[in-house]
Amino acid sequence: MQNKISCPHCDKEISSVKMSYNTKQALVIIPILLLSFIPFFFIFFKSQTLASDDLEITSFDTRLDGKEMVVTGMISNLSDSMWKSVSIEAEFFDDSGKFIGEGKDYTGSDIYANGKENFEVRFRYLPEAVLAGKATTKVKVAGGVSTK
Repeated sequence: MQNKISCPHCDKEISSVKMSYNTKQALVIIPILLLSFIPFFFIFFKSQTLASDDLEITSFDTRLDGKEMVVTGMISNLSDSMWKSVSIEAEFFDDSGKFIGEGKDYTGSDIYANGKENFEVRFRYLPEAVLAGKATTKVKVAGGVSTK
């Protein structure tokens, strides 16, 4: 059995219900809908500062500790923003310059505006060429959270 809608005044069966807006209502509703999207534009199209633009590894040294590579160095913050949860990425290349792997680790401290910070990160699961000392390592800032 199906529920049927009937007119409360004449008891005729209503087959469909239509909702329509007149021009005045549309002129009020459309701008309100458009204004509601403004916050989304700021969220999605706001220019985000990249950690690699603001942070620079000014010096680093690598050493093997068992099957891990330990990288110690200095990061300089070139901006007026503090950075947290900064990640460092190491890329490994064989003797011919072919990419053979990468690793990522996070620094343990915040990097204050226009400041410098020492760091130590560790990379595990290294390619055999890295463990054998037959690879080149490039280190870079991969990401972070700006408190701007």
